[in-house]
Amino acid sequence: MLMSAPLILLYNLDNPRGSKLRRMCLPLKLRTRLVSKEEYALPLSVLAEGDGRAAPHPDQDFDDEMLLLCGLTGPQLDAFLQGFRRNRLPPVALKAVLTRTNRDWDSFRLHAELLREREALASGRAVHDKEGASGG
Repeated sequence: MLMSAPLILLYNLDNPRGSKLRRMCLPLKLRTRLVSKEEYALPLSVLAEGDGRAAPHPDQDFDDEMLLLCGLTGPQLDAFLQGFRRNRLPPVALKAVLTRTNRDWDSFRLHAELLREREALASGRAVHDKEGASGG
């Protein structure tokens, strides 16, 4: 089951840009949480549900900014995306919605899939196969 309380997981946004993004979410009643590199190996569903399980720090890493949108309604998603324009925040290139397909992935797999999708879009290839990352 996907979580119902709206949450936005922030990757590599522990900086002034991330602070502005978190402030933008307050009036929208969207919770945000910074994901630490130590949590990247946990399943996305565990991160979204705030289980707090510890995971061994993997040898791999990534520094790209990334967002995982968990449990947002259509109007909340629209308001969130409009907030970037309204607050003059450049968009975060890598973003996905938590889905039944990707909920068991870890952050590394999500990151790799989003990079693959971005490259496919840039080159005009088909973006989604049956395991698409963003779910929509």
